Amino acid sequence: MDLTPPTPLDAPARRPLPEPPRLDAGGGVLLRRHRPDDADGIFEQGGDPDMQRWTTVPAPYERQHAQEFLEKVAAGWADGSMAAFAIEVDGRFGGTVDLRLGEGRWAEVGFGLHPAARGRGVMTRAARTALRWGFEELGLVGVHWRAVVGNRASRAVAEKCGFRVEGEVRGLLVARGQRDDGWIGSLLAGELR
Repeated sequence: MDLTPPTPLDAPARRPLPEPPRLDAGGGVLLRRHRPDDADGIFEQGGDPDMQRWTTVPAPYERQHAQEFLEKVAAGWADGSMAAFAIEVDGRFGGTVDLRLGEGRWAEVGFGLHPAARGRGVMTRAARTALRWGFEELGLVGVHWRAVVGNRASRAVAEKCGFRVEGEVRGLLVARGQRDDGWIGSLLAGELR
């Protein structure tokens, strides 16, 4: 007798994702596979005060964390749980945008930029490109976005991409043992701007 619960027909297959493509986001912005030589840029980004304030990166951020991040990204592609792209800006590492795949062909988007890439519309280009790829290539029907209340830069990117900010949820996000109120939004396949 098989006691394994049935798998919904639209649940993620949890099989390796296709080889990460190179995606031109325009304006000198390229999405690509992470490489070992991105570790220095990841380390610099992880130690940035804005990353420490608004994201779940470890604090203090140490060099080993950058290597662990690269391993997590590779594992996500291999096990089908996460499609993470390095953002290359004018030939150098500028950040990451990822789609964390869930059930029912939904995902959650996450993103962060190196301080040197901020303030130029890089993340909006990168997020739009990754989202378009997710809708077209992975067949996603929707994507959620979450951010700590007050992270206006993240919210601006989400809104420019077409996310509907659904509201503010008390205690939505946890980072380093602290619970923060969060904004949450959603984007359906036909709503990407």
